[in-house]
Amino acid sequence: MSNMSIKIVESKKLEIKNPVAITGFPDVGLVGTIAVSHLISTLNLKEIGHVESDELPPIVVVHGKRPKAPIRLYSNAEIVVAISEIPIPPSLVYPLSDSLVDWFMSKGVKLAVLLGGMANPKRMEVEKPGVYGVSTGKGPDEILQKNKITFFEEGFITGQDGVTLRTCMENGLESIYLMAESHHAYPDPGAAAAVVQAVNKILGLDVDVKMLLEKEAEIRIVMRDLMRRTEENMKTAQKMHEQELPVMYG
Repeated sequence: MSNMSIKIVESKKLEIKNPVAITGFPDVGLVGTIAVSHLISTLNLKEIGHVESDELPPIVVVHGKRPKAPIRLYSNAEIVVAISEIPIPPSLVYPLSDSLVDWFMSKGVKLAVLLGGMANPKRMEVEKPGVYGVSTGKGPDEILQKNKITFFEEGFITGQDGVTLRTCMENGLESIYLMAESHHAYPDPGAAAAVVQAVNKILGLDVDVKMLLEKEAEIRIVMRDLMRRTEENMKTAQKMHEQELPVMYG
């Protein structure tokens, strides 16, 4: 499946019915990427496809001695996940959102759960990060209320997650964006653990987050280069965002 400059390539046939989709893209604290990576390994999800585009940077990642595309798709019988191990170039944010949502809907996805972080300047003083949710309709509202997840009621969501959330809403795909309080410029496995625990409640899973907490220092070292590149990407996006703010926010 393709949309303008994006092509989703399926490497394995997907044989599931009405799955839940989960996404993790590099953002504040790399919360989404760390959380989804943990879900993939813990749930033993299988790679089923990847994203191709001539506008992606010339990068491959290596896992298990094999080169892989930086934006990949995984699944089991009930869940489909999308993960990126590179910051999404601004030129691809909209086409990637369109392509992913189109692909999700073509696979019968019933709910999309986007995972990310929200910067908290006092994160060092927070033992257990709070998790906040944004939903796109009555059904997702009830999911957040049932699981006692605090609504994020006012503010801005920038970047890939914000655009994907809006694209889901415009296409009638029920969706939730979960954000954990996070360090802004440091990989934050603790915040990733918090959103994974929220996913556990919403989907009835039992994913252990002990490893994320015990190997926090190691994960930060492994992820530091991606965090650096992500922060550069977010600064560029922020400058563009500031130019677009309405006068009332000036």
